[in-house]
Amino acid sequence: MLSLLMDTSNQYLMVSLYEDGQCLETIQELGSKKQSENAIPYLEKLLKKYHKELLQLDEMIITKGPGSYTGERVAMTIAKTLSVIAPIKIKAISSLAAYAGMKPCISVIDARSQKVFVGVYENGRSLINEQLMLISDFEKIVKEYEGYQIVGQSDIVGYPMQNVDLAQNMYQLAVNVEAIDNVDALVPCYLKDVEAKKICL
Repeated sequence: MLSLLMDTSNQYLMVSLYEDGQCLETIQELGSKKQSENAIPYLEKLLKKYHKELLQLDEMIITKGPGSYTGERVAMTIAKTLSVIAPIKIKAISSLAAYAGMKPCISVIDARSQKVFVGVYENGRSLINEQLMLISDFEKIVKEYEGYQIVGQSDIVGYPMQNVDLAQNMYQLAVNVEAIDNVDALVPCYLKDVEAKKICL
């Protein structure tokens, strides 16, 4: 089983190859500005290094947001294109969950305008609905889930950044995720859209 993992939804560009449960190599770097131009070259670099072909891929695991409006689309577009040219399974993981993995964590992503996307997880299970909230309200979540590690873009809420292995987290989470039946219908998760609809109503 040859798996390609990719996250372009937020602050990182991450591309990884797994074969039969073992990580061959992961490229993970900060720099959301260059995700669209580097994602495919990094993928090609890994395939060439390990003498693999694009059509040999069995599955692709991506993040679906919440996150950057443009960033979310990069990996998703690659996944949709691959699904057209090869019989590849596509799995999509929440970007917030990808930061947490299987650990008890409060996951944070910068949503701009003094807001953050927040999720709480334990053993890969979401404990609350992923939501958009004001940074000023974040400490309420911290108090409710005392002792949980704060991961993701934690500096935006005043906590130190933690090292995270996105590929390993996503690979572990994907074990319990079904492949998408209709890849054409796959769309990014925009919690901001949900919030806007609430305001309009």
